Amino acid sequence: MKKDIYIQTNISHPWHGLDSNWENNLINGVVEIPKGERSKFEIDKQSGLIKLDRVLSGSQEYPTNYGIIPKTLGEDGDPLDILVLSNSPLPSLCLVRCRILGAFKMQDQGIPDDKILAVADKDATLSHLKSMDDLPDHFKNELKHFFEQYTVLENKTVNFLGFESYEAANLLITKCRDRYQHTYAMDKIGTS
Repeated sequence: MKKDIYIQTNISHPWHGLDSNWENNLINGVVEIPKGERSKFEIDKQSGLIKLDRVLSGSQEYPTNYGIIPKTLGEDGDPLDILVLSNSPLPSLCLVRCRILGAFKMQDQGIPDDKILAVADKDATLSHLKSMDDLPDHFKNELKHFFEQYTVLENKTVNFLGFESYEAANLLITKCRDRYQHTYAMDKIGTS
């Protein structure tokens, strides 16, 4: 019996081709780096493939799944980062519906590099997490420690500036979505 094989040829770029589908406290995230990984992967801005940026030079592992929010642009020129809490590592390029908890502010080499903190909405084991107040202090300290230390052996400086509320996270997402729309709408106008 012959099976028909269909090849999808309209694969979306994870940053530019997908929508964040932001509704209430839910938003789409795309995983770049699975929880527990020592390699830093990122979405290639041109092709949309996952590329190896580097292997972390220290012994740290990513404490959460790490990714981006589609169609956002942070002050660092990259998509807005999202940390997706889940009991399991999620594979690179996994599209995941996320429940926003809050954010944290940091600077990488003096440039703002803020991050959204969220929970994988389909992970029932973490359904009790509704806000930043629900996160244990030890876990917050772990995140702070990771981001302050993961580039030390590369002679890079990261400054952790603090955790932010759900409302601050919403404002950050709004600014990054507006920046993306303005930047890429201007690009389209210039190339028409």
